[in-house]
Amino acid sequence: MKQLLGAVLFSLATVTPSFAQVFWSNYSPSGVTDDIWCITYANGTFAAVTNQGNLLTSIDGLTWTNQAIAPGRWLLSIAYGPKGWVVVGDQGTILVSTDLKTWVREISGTTNKLNGVFFTGVPDYVGYNNPNFCTYIAVGDNGTILTSPDAQAWSIQPSGVSGSLYGVTFSETAGTIMGSILVSGEGGVLLRGVNSATPGFAFSNNSGTSQNIEALYSNWSLYSNPIAIGIGSGGTIINNANTLFFGGTWSNSTTSPSTTAILRGLIYGNGYWVAAGDRGTIETSTDGINWIQRFSGDSPSTVTSATLLSAAYSSTLQRFVVTGMGGTILVSNPPPTVFGNVSTRGYVSSVQTFIGGFVIQGTAPRTVLIRADGPVLSTFSVSSPLPDPVLTVYDSKGNVIATNTGWTTNSTPGTISTAALEVGAFALPNPSADSALQLTLPPGAYTAQITSAKGNSGIALFEAYTN
Repeated sequence: MKQLLGAVLFSLATVTPSFAQVFWSNYSPSGVTDDIWCITYANGTFAAVTNQGNLLTSIDGLTWTNQAIAPGRWLLSIAYGPKGWVVVGDQGTILVSTDLKTWVREISGTTNKLNGVFFTGVPDYVGYNNPNFCTYIAVGDNGTILTSPDAQAWSIQPSGVSGSLYGVTFSETAGTIMGSILVSGEGGVLLRGVNSATPGFAFSNNSGTSQNIEALYSNWSLYSNPIAIGIGSGGTIINNANTLFFGGTWSNSTTSPSTTAILRGLIYGNGYWVAAGDRGTIETSTDGINWIQRFSGDSPSTVTSATLLSAAYSSTLQRFVVTGMGGTILVSNPPPTVFGNVSTRGYVSSVQTFIGGFVIQGTAPRTVLIRADGPVLSTFSVSSPLPDPVLTVYDSKGNVIATNTGWTTNSTPGTISTAALEVGAFALPNPSADSALQLTLPPGAYTAQITSAKGNSGIALFEAYTN
């Protein structure tokens, strides 16, 4: 009879699923059916604007207040800077407020639809309030670029393009105190300008795509490893790892599973990138290069199909908020403390099976990465590693859920390697005889058995991670 060499029980999904899992809770305000085109977090407040001229505000992302600030007007973007809040929209609309209550309409000098607004400030030590070193910038249709040092007086800047412009971001530039502005738009357009009262824009980058680039975000706070991300039509995600200058080559990021959805919302926070788009699509990444699709609901049965338009992050609350059409507001709460990893070693032979066990509690399915490591253990100075582990997962009734011999034989091996990277597991050689499975399982008890494909003997490592 085969011996039980190892049995480990651990609990998953005993609390609200974390952001690192896949679930987002729906906090759409009652009675709000507007399309929420943009959300930002600044000055202790989430603020969002809609296609019906309404402003939504919240201090926690959960409970919202609704205020009409331009009834019936399509408002597309909101930003905050030292001179106050700025909202832009169709027909050249620019609204300014210092308190999110009283709003003044400023003269924009254009009737073009304005799609985005951003404050391109630099830290206090180089003059945060000096108009030479900070700029409000709005971009829109027909190549429109507007800038203002105070959110009140706006100037039209030549862009050199006639297509629509959508995204704008800022990066500090090494060796200067002004930094660079990057603007994106229709047909893969990227424009670069210097952050000043009169930026001046020119083609300076090759995006490598002809897809519309709907949003940009530069995380130059990661000074040791800066990166800029652009997202857009056709599931496009591009990255540039040299954002101190917005130079170099832009590369296509990978998504697992791949998506063709239009991506419009983009943000970074707490070590994660979040991109959101059509059909309830949410993509997350820890490096801006490898992306994984997430459930945009409390569980797979409540996934939203709404078009998602914007994303924001509060470092104070450690909370991401995504907004979309039909009043959709999705919230990812702070990661709870969960024991989400277990590993143990055991001996396998022709008469001995190594068994690991785990339990998924709660009411929602969880995604689990399960591995049976053998040959890779030699790199960690483990003597006599099992050369050919076979991983088989059973449910509580003894039914086989899945089996794997050699992790690269999975239909999507990239999903396995990306999941390992995300949860902090060591990488498996490609190819190798080590085995692995990534499974989304309903609540219940499971066992994972490790055997030898050819009746060999040796040491194997059983690992399981929440994902």
